[in-house]
Parts: sequence; C-alpha cells; structure tokens
Amino acid sequence: MSPIQHLYPDEVEDLQRSRREGDYLLIDVRQPEEYAQSHIPGARLLPLPALEDRLAEIPADRDVIFYCRSGSRSSVAAALLAEGQRGRTGAIGNLVGGILAWEGHDIRHIPHLETFPRDLPMHQILYRAMNLEKGAHLFYLDLTEETQWADLARELGDVERRHARALYGFWVRHHPAQDHEPFDALFERMDGNVMEGGKPMAAWLAQLHEQAVDRRLRLLEVACEIEYHAYDLYRTLAHRAPAGSEEEQAYLTLANQEKAHIRIVTKALTTHP
Repeated sequence: MSPIQHLYPDEVEDLQRSRREGDYLLIDVRQPEEYAQSHIPGARLLPLPALEDRLAEIPADRDVIFYCRSGSRSSVAAALLAEGQRGRTGAIGNLVGGILAWEGHDIRHIPHLETFPRDLPMHQILYRAMNLEKGAHLFYLDLTEETQWADLARELGDVERRHARALYGFWVRHHPAQDHEPFDALFERMDGNVMEGGKPMAAWLAQLHEQAVDRRLRLLEVACEIEYHAYDLYRTLAHRAPAGSEEEQAYLTLANQEKAHIRIVTKALTTHP
C-alpha cells in the first residue's frame, strides 16, 4: 500500500511550477456540478463514487494529487487508490483543505476528526476505537432526521454499535483491570467526542444544520471522514494483532465493513439535492 502525502496549497503550487504538467495528475473527486462551478486549472474530474471502477484509468507510474471541497472525500480517494492499484510506483497526494484552502478560504470551521497516535497500548487504542464508533452512532442517529437518508442512517447507526460491541471483547482481553464495566453501560457513558478540539459531535452537527447552503453535502463529507478513519484504524489494529489470529481476522472484517460503508456514503453523494 503506497504512503499518502498530505500536501498544503503552497506545496501543490511549488510542484506545479517545478514539474511538467504531463508528469503528474491533478484529480478532482467532487461531483460534476461542483466541478462546473469552480475547479483548479488543469484538474481532471473523476467523481469519488466512480473511482473504484475506474482505477485502471490512472497510470500507476504517474504521481497523483486528489482534491475535493474540503479534503474529506479526497482522503478517501487517496486511500482507495493506494490500496486498490497494484504495482503503483507513482506518489499519491491529498490536498489538505481542498479547493476551499486553495482559494484562500478560512477552513477552521470545517469539522475534522481528531487523530491520535497508533502506537498507544492496545487497550487504549481499542477504547478510542469504541468511542469513534459511538461518535459515528450519534452522527447517524442525528442523520435519521434527514428524511431522504433516514432508513440508511438508522441501519448504519446500528452497525456502528455492533462494531463497538465486537471491539469490547478485545478491549476486555487487553485491558489490565480485573473487573470491567458491561458493554451497554460503557457505551452509554462514552461521549463520542471525536472531533478536533474536543468539540462535541452534537455541536458540530448543530452548526451544520444551521448552514442551508450545501448542508447535506457537508453531512455526507463528515460521514465519509468517519468511515475512512474507522477503516484505517481497523487496518492498523489488524497489523498489530498476531498474524493469522482470530483477532486479526476480526479487525480485517471490521475494516471491510467500513469500506462497504464508504461505498454506501459515496453513492449517496450522487443523489444529494
């Protein structure tokens, strides 16, 4: 799996000045109507929902930089290419902050998930993974208020809770304590605050609900980021588990389920009003 470089606008500008245009690809993974409104000159449109089926169109020896509106969808695109294209020798980049940052907009208001070190003790990573699932569960519960996605959001919210329950068994196994709080009580007590700066998920959602312009698109971007972080985290856990163990297989199963969720969410991008 190729490493992903997270590039800021000035770094992409430096690359454009120092490289011939044919030496790299700049790919916009937004929807056609977004691309038509504004795009970075020279960028090729390849919407995220179509990316997995069109990976063969991207030369494996060419450096690629993905971008979207804010950096959420392009992070997913970079991960899909890194995992899905065998024999890739070209570099993979993601434009941090997306076209908003490129155009000089203030991107501090855009919600992003808080990252954490992956070399923590296993029980601490598992606890944070459960809390990530709690945050996802709360997010989808809120999304059930969107009539268009109510059934899908309810289903995904239930799945996130089941994921947390699966993680709980391994957390108990790795946690040094003798007595452990039952799962239902622990999950209820978790705050699900997984956004940068410790801002509660509910506060971010309330802010998004107040924004009439592109509100549903922004909700889907948050969903993309949640599912991508969960997918990446479970791959990390599988890597740390003993090779061939039941635990490794459980994490890989969870990762595959999160990848399926990514596909579901990106498909919803094609139908958002």
